[in-house]
Amino acid sequence: MTSRTQNAYATSNGAGEISIGADDTLDDDDAFAQLVFHELCHAITEGEAALRQPDWGLDNVPAHTVREHACLRLQAHLAGRFGLRALMAPTTPYRGYYATLPLDPFIDDADAAGCDDAGARARAALQRFEQSSWRAPLEAALSETAAAVAAAHAEAAAHPLGFRLGPAGESCGSCAWLYVGGRGPGVARCRQSAPVNGDGLRTERSYPACARWEAPVDCQACGACCREAYHSVTVSMRDPVVWQEPQLIVRHGARFEIRRDGPRCAALRVDSDAVVPAGRYACTIYDNRPRPCREFEAAGRHCLDARRRVGLSARADA
Repeated sequence: MTSRTQNAYATSNGAGEISIGADDTLDDDDAFAQLVFHELCHAITEGEAALRQPDWGLDNVPAHTVREHACLRLQAHLAGRFGLRALMAPTTPYRGYYATLPLDPFIDDADAAGCDDAGARARAALQRFEQSSWRAPLEAALSETAAAVAAAHAEAAAHPLGFRLGPAGESCGSCAWLYVGGRGPGVARCRQSAPVNGDGLRTERSYPACARWEAPVDCQACGACCREAYHSVTVSMRDPVVWQEPQLIVRHGARFEIRRDGPRCAALRVDSDAVVPAGRYACTIYDNRPRPCREFEAAGRHCLDARRRVGLSARADA
C-alpha cells in the first residue's frame, strides 16, 4: 500500500505502507515510481524481518551506509534488466555513488564504492529476490514501465527502443548488435540495450536503424579484445598453446597468461599501413590460439564490451 505525505521524502511504517512525499515536497527530478522502487529494493535488501520495522530498520547514520550502498547496487541491477538503470537513479546525495557503480553493480569496485561489502550484500539480496513471491509482480511492473517509457519516447526518438535515429537505409536487421536470444524461444533483441548480465530489449529486423547502428564487426579492423580492452588472457596449463607457443607464455605460480607487449597481446600484429584509420590487426598464432580466444564471440556481449572500452562503440550509459 502506498500513500502521500507532507512529513517525509519516503518512509515505511513497518505495517505494509510506504509513504512518498507529496508533489510539492519533491524536486523536479524526483519520480513517484522511482521512489517506490527504491523503497522496495530496501525491503528486499534488508530481508523479511525488516518488513515489520519502520523504514526497514534503517537510520540515517554512518553505520548504515553500507546497507544503503547494497540497496543501490540491487536497484541498479534490477532496473538495468529493463533498460531503466538511468531512469531509476536515486535523486538523493547517493546519486554520485550510484552513477559511479561499475557496469556489473555486484562487483566491489574500490574506486566506485569504497571498501565495504555492499556487493556481497546485494548479491545475497538478489538470491532471496529470485526465489521470492516479489519477483513476478516487480518484474512485471518494471517491464510495463519500460514499455511506457519507450512509448513516450517513440515519437521524438523515432525508434521503438528510445534511441535516436541512425543512418538512413539501414535497419535493426542489418546491425551488428541484433541477436536472437532470451528466455524460452529466442527472439530478435538489441545487444546495445542489454545490461551486463541479462538480455537486451526486444526489437524487430524491420525497425529503422538507431544512432548506435554498426555494420557487422570486422575483427581485423577492430582488435579491441586483443588490445587495451583486457589486461590479460589466462590459459589452462593443459591448453595446447602452452607448449605450441612457449615464447608467448608467462607463468604466475599456477596461472598461465599470454604475454603482453605494452597494452596489447604480444601475438597481435598491427599493419599500420592499411587503409583503415587504426590499421589492420591480425593474430600471429591464430591456428594455435588458446581456448578463451576461440570462445570469444564476434558481436557477442564481451565483444561489445571490449569495443566500448576502447571507444569503438557507444557506451551503455551514453
